[in-house]
Amino acid sequence: MQLLLATSPPTLFDADTGANGPVPGVPGGDRLVGVQRVGRTPVIFTSPRCQQTCQPFDVYAYAGVATPLGQAVSLAPGADAKSVWVIRQDAPDSCRLEHVSLAGSTLGGGSSASCATVLRQETSHGLLITVNNGTAETVDVLIDPDTGRTVQQAPSILAAIGDRLILGGLTDLTVVDLGDGSRKKIQPPVVQSNPLVVPSREGNFAAVDFGSPAWHSSDIQTRDVWLLDLTDLTWQQAPSMPFSTDNLKRSSLDWTDDGDLVLDDGVVAAWHPGEPAWRLGKARLAGALQTAAVSAS
Repeated sequence: MQLLLATSPPTLFDADTGANGPVPGVPGGDRLVGVQRVGRTPVIFTSPRCQQTCQPFDVYAYAGVATPLGQAVSLAPGADAKSVWVIRQDAPDSCRLEHVSLAGSTLGGGSSASCATVLRQETSHGLLITVNNGTAETVDVLIDPDTGRTVQQAPSILAAIGDRLILGGLTDLTVVDLGDGSRKKIQPPVVQSNPLVVPSREGNFAAVDFGSPAWHSSDIQTRDVWLLDLTDLTWQQAPSMPFSTDNLKRSSLDWTDDGDLVLDDGVVAAWHPGEPAWRLGKARLAGALQTAAVSAS
């Protein structure tokens, strides 16, 4: 298994041999780095470190070579798995929304957008965004990116998966079917208002991490991954959960094309739903390779 890690600079890592190296064509040095998977292609966004005023990210699609996609203050995978939506900054208070192919060409004419908008994910039903991010008026909205029309809106949309939205609540979750408009509340196995939700690539499962930075009000960090079956809305706890970790903020989850859930937390582990245990990579992640995001293949 090979991973592209959001280290500084970004790293290509082989989970079995431990071989690693920089991503050619992407700026090196001590920078802010993130990785977003678009279909089978990792997209890297990187910028100089900042304290108050931050520069837009330089964006690259990596498929053996790094293809520059320009600068952006936010980006999200396109529903076609071959493009990204980006918010570009024209002036300190002036931004625009653009649709860009992974080859770097602009698709369509673009439209004006708030620089405080965070792009999340495009589905066949629209583009999921967070409006007024970081303020008391923060709200999640599914919009038609061509017209700006609101398709669905909620205080907390945790994920958009095919025809479904998963909404967060104080004690429960709500699954919205965008096809027929139905809503169904489900009781999570762990009470948490804002768990991390990572949809599988085919959209039939969602990995939900109920990790805690202060387990039972202690100084212990824990990770607790559950699987939500989106066909019957039942829960299955992943093996060996929960477990304590020192890397809650620096590790991540992703899915492979084969339907394996991949976790990096000191080691790289893969689990296929139904298997009794995680499969561990042979190579440990060195301290310098601890990551905040990962794209697995």
